[in-house]
Amino acid sequence: MAVVGNQLTRTPLVFAQWTLHGDGRLTGEHADVQLPPKEWHVLRLLLASGGVLMTKDRLLELAWPQGEVAEESLTRCIYSLRKYLGADKGFIKTIYGRGYRFTCPVRLEAQAPGGMEQVCSACGQVSPVQSGHERIKHA
Repeated sequence: MAVVGNQLTRTPLVFAQWTLHGDGRLTGEHADVQLPPKEWHVLRLLLASGGVLMTKDRLLELAWPQGEVAEESLTRCIYSLRKYLGADKGFIKTIYGRGYRFTCPVRLEAQAPGGMEQVCSACGQVSPVQSGHERIKHA
């Protein structure tokens, strides 16, 4: 489980030489790319997963919450992310028939002042932290 400052979408996440910013920018040694919204959302979900398998169904549910979407949309999104990552495309591992797993360690760039939230690595659910040891409770 990752704990992030203020909101998941505002906290820059760092992996290898890459930084995923809250405004959708992916920056690296020689890159500064504005990711499309779906690619940004899927990459943040994978980064927040803590290396745990994110099933296709869960990614589709979280990234496309408004309704019906084909699995092909997620496949295209992952393909695009791998193109942006170039030589580091292996960070997104396909678990055939099940989903995807992010294989590189991820850290927070800097804690934002204010409230804290935790992100469940199993489901991506975000909830406020009242005490340092509280965990998301699944039904």
